[in-house]
Amino acid sequence: MKLFNEPLKGFLVNDLAAYDSEENDNQVVYQIRKGEVLVIGEFNSIKYESGTALIIFANDEVISVDKNMIILKN
Repeated sequence: MKLFNEPLKGFLVNDLAAYDSEENDNQVVYQIRKGEVLVIGEFNSIKYESGTALIIFANDEVISVDKNMIILKN
């Protein structure tokens, strides 16, 4: 895992939403709209199609997404 000394500016190409399980009435855990995000790190993972995940900060949430979902601006 690599955390960047300075966050990079990026653009999330799709809306993201995660919901809690059916036991909790499918409440929204987070919802991040397509747009600008801060990229604070990256790591390798076979869980992601590209093999690399970016750690992003947006809407007071920190999540990981496939690097192909972010267009870096720096």
